[in-house]
Amino acid sequence: MDLNEGLKFFFASLISLFAIVNPFGNAPIFLGLTEGKGAQERKRIALRASLTCVITLLAFIFLGKSVLYLFRVSISSFQIAGGILIFIIGLTMLHAFRLWTKSTPKEEEEALVKEDIAVIPLGIPILSGPGAITTAMILVFQHSGFEGKLIVSISALLTSILAYLILSFSGILLKAVGNTGINILTRLMGLLLTVKAIEFITEGVLSAFPFLLNK
Repeated sequence: MDLNEGLKFFFASLISLFAIVNPFGNAPIFLGLTEGKGAQERKRIALRASLTCVITLLAFIFLGKSVLYLFRVSISSFQIAGGILIFIIGLTMLHAFRLWTKSTPKEEEEALVKEDIAVIPLGIPILSGPGAITTAMILVFQHSGFEGKLIVSISALLTSILAYLILSFSGILLKAVGNTGINILTRLMGLLLTVKAIEFITEGVLSAFPFLLNK
């Protein structure tokens, strides 16, 4: 791909992954799980959670296609199903509802009694849940080859860095914008996701039924 196309794909990938990871919306959850911990400890937990997120996404960016082949799932079918999942998540975020694809209250309650909450449930599935994994894989399918994987990988890395910064300063963020501000940001992320999901579904349908292009 040329430079212009590469830049467009990079920004589209970064926006899509940042929206689905949604560190703004997850900031209150992070504060709840790290209640009673000092600022430095919260930063360490945020760092480990963000590292878990990027490692998980990178694994599926490079191995996702092999997993689909193993289970004999076509890329077009995955694009359609994944697009529907992302669309539902986007709609949920538009209404500022809690995403049950991220984690359940029971999982978070169990996490509170564990010594290490950075990997589970913060890293997986709160940051890198089914939606984030699906988004990363579909983005790679849009531009196959090493260049596409590299761009999506960089986007995943930057998303994780931003997630670390937002979670590390989530207390300050919540005081500054409040729950209303967090809900507004979540709705904006949801709108971006629904638009991208429709694009994923359309590409999957046209790939599965190429004769539709001739009509």
